[in-house]
This record gives sequence, C-alpha cells and structure tokens, in this order.
Amino acid sequence: VPVGDPMEVALHALAARLGVDGPPPDAVRRPFDPRRRRSSAVDSDGVHVMGAPDAVLPLCRDDFGAHDEVERLGREGLRVLAVARRPDGDTEEDLTLLGVVALQDPPRTDVAESVAACRTAGIRLAMVTGDHPATARAIAEQVGLLGPDRLVVTGADLPDDDAALGELLDRDGVVVARVTPEDKLRIARALQHRGHVVAMTGDGVNDGPALRAADIGVAMGASGTDVAREAADLVLLDDHFGTIVAAVELGRATFANIRRFLTYHLTDNVAELTPFVLWALSGGSFPLALSVLQVLALDIGTDLLPALALGAEPPNPRTLRGPARTGGLLDGSVLRRAFGVLGPAEAVTSMAAFAGVLWLGGWDLDDPALLATASGTAFTAIVIGQLANAFACRSATKPVRTLRGNRLLLGAVAFEVAVLAVFLFVPPLPGLLGGGPPSAWGWLFAAAAAPAVLLVDALYKKVTARAGATRNR
Repeated sequence: VPVGDPMEVALHALAARLGVDGPPPDAVRRPFDPRRRRSSAVDSDGVHVMGAPDAVLPLCRDDFGAHDEVERLGREGLRVLAVARRPDGDTEEDLTLLGVVALQDPPRTDVAESVAACRTAGIRLAMVTGDHPATARAIAEQVGLLGPDRLVVTGADLPDDDAALGELLDRDGVVVARVTPEDKLRIARALQHRGHVVAMTGDGVNDGPALRAADIGVAMGASGTDVAREAADLVLLDDHFGTIVAAVELGRATFANIRRFLTYHLTDNVAELTPFVLWALSGGSFPLALSVLQVLALDIGTDLLPALALGAEPPNPRTLRGPARTGGLLDGSVLRRAFGVLGPAEAVTSMAAFAGVLWLGGWDLDDPALLATASGTAFTAIVIGQLANAFACRSATKPVRTLRGNRLLLGAVAFEVAVLAVFLFVPPLPGLLGGGPPSAWGWLFAAAAAPAVLLVDALYKKVTARAGATRNR
C-alpha cells in the first residue's frame, strides 16, 4: 500500500514502471521548498532536480521547447513538473532536462456545486495556489470559480503596496498562482484591512502564519500537517471543500436558532412582567395576576422544551441564500419583534383574560376562589400564547402556515400542554402556585391568545416584507 505524499507516490510508481531506480538511501536530499519550488537529491551519479517548470527550466542548458508543452498541459488542468539532472557536481545549475511529467489531479465532483452554493450565500471565493497559472485557470474554469473579470495573477506580479493588493483582489473569482507563504499572509491581511472576514485554507507547514492571521483558519484533516492543524481555528475531518460549505450552513442555522430561542423567551418575559407593572402602577388596586411561583413554572416547566426544540431547528433552503447577518444575536429586529409585537400580544390577551374572569365574577377581590380562577386563566393564556409563539418564532419572515418539519417542536408543544394540565388540575400544585383551573369563559378567553399572537405575527411579517421590498427598489 503506497505511503506518503500522493504526488511522490505517483512519481515513484511511474519510475518503477519505466524501470528507473530511485536515489539510493545514502543520497543527500534537499526537500521541496516553496520559495525555490523544487527539490533535489545528490548521489554518486550527480544531482537530480525536480520541481516547478518555471523554477527548473531556467537552470537547464536547453529546454527543448518545453515551455510551450508546459503551457499546453497546464491549459488541460494538469499539474506539471520538470525533471533534470547534472551528472558532474552537486550544484543545481547547468542541468540537462530529462523531461516534464504531467499529473492529473481533477477537482472532486462536488466542488462545482459547493462553489455555486457559496455564490448563492454571498461568499466571495479566491483560489490561492502554488500551481502554474495555466493549471490554476483551467481548474478554476472547471469548477466555475473564475470570476467575470477572469483575473489570474501570479505571486510575483502582486503589488508591493498592501492597499493596492487589497484593491486588486477585492473581487469574486480571482485566481492567484505561484504564491509563496508570505503572499498568502499578505493577501489575508490586505483583505481584512478592507473590512472582509477572511477564511483561509491550508495544509502545509508554511501555511501556518496565514492560517493564524485569517479570521477563520481552516486546516485540512486528511493531508494537513500538525503545524497547520495547530495554527488553524477549524480542522476538517476530510479535505472536501463541500465540508466547509456544510460548516457555513450549520453555523448560520445555529445563529438563526439562537435568535429564535431569544425571541421566544423575551416574548414570554413581557407577558410575565406586565402583571407586576400593572399592580405597581395601580398602587395595588389592580390585583396581581401571577405569582412568583407561576412565573417560575412558566420559565422552567412549560417554556423549556419548546425553546430547546427551536434551538434544534434544521437548516432550511434559505439558510445559504444571501449574505450572512452582520449584526449581533440580540439586535433591533429581535427586540422589536419580542418587545413590540409578540410580547404585547401575549400580555394584552393574558391580562384581558384575567380581567374578564374577574368582571364576570363581580370583581370581588375578597373572593380567594375567584382570584385563583382568574390567575389560573392568565397563566393558561400565557402558556397558550407561547404555544403559538413557538411556531411563529420558527421564521422571522415566513407565515406559520408555510412552515414544515421540526418534529421535536411538535413533541415539545405536546409536553407543554401536558405540563399545563398538571399545574392546573393535579393537587397540590394549583394551590401551591396560586392559580386554579379556568372557568368555561376563562378557557375561551385564554384560547384567544393563540390566534392573537399568530395574527399580529402575520401582520408584522407582512409589513416588514413590504418595507424591505420598498427599500430594495
């Protein structure tokens, strides 16, 4: 079974098929260096050199027109190496060209799809490679990465000024070939200075500085060196570009799920705080609709599982559509929706249900049974409002009726209903919490919380959608 770098294994297999012996064990080896872009071995037969054609051919006495062949092979997307030797001496000069070797390293079949997904997600891509420019261009064209400007530059042609470098590369689909580790580091910093969040991939020892400097350093898991893994923020379990796209999708989905979680809980907090505000502002003349234990029962007993289910919402087709959000988790849109729309809807319906039960009972504040029934009604209204809120929070833009999936949420809502029944009907919990089962009218008042929450949610989404469409005209 071949062991080692795939390119070196392929070359060794080719030499074996041609009956060519490799360097003896006592040969002095000069390993490949990204700056020299070649390696060599010195033995009793002289020096043997292999590397990038543009690094080896200038050292040869005659290139026999190899430059044209290298360009032709590069345009076919092949990686090309030049092999030369000098039988007398150990210096890498005045070499005799033995030939060029072309290696086929085609991109994986899923790369083109992943590139298209990045474009849909608003992610700009750049190919930064040590390959020959013709090879890099061909590969970029095969996977659909080459941008409309069709810009292909080499590391030697990059501007010395970092500002000019950032301006040159600040576009989608640029290809930079024959880069050195210093070039990768400069590219990362130049794009960061232009306000971009830069993710850089790498697998070699010399990629360490660029991986460390990038906002997100990504090391290859299968072929990456230990140095690259240590310098990176993220280590892939494989070398697939599609894995990076999957990670982006998961990250965006997690970000959205946290916002759903926050919206759901902040809405509940508005409804829980309102009874205490009304009681305080009225100087105690308006009775307290909820007890502290009922608030704890809402937060710990009924809200916990639906909130966790919202945190497990699976990615949807919109996750990779458009650029990622640049704001924080708790921004203006979350606060407006929770404190200005959903929260007030729950608060109004629960307080209306509480007041309605008291009014039908003659507003006798000295009747403990009436107060317990009214309090249980307010408690039930908040729970039912949160049932509807859980489904409303699944999307910040789409109506509830269009949403599908998330069986965890269905199970969590069913559990919430069961817990509500326990809090209302199973002794001694009703007496301990301070709220009894609602009356017939109380159930009707409490049930109104669900359509109220869904209605204001639908109206808010419709208004914001229209406002967004107007801004984009």
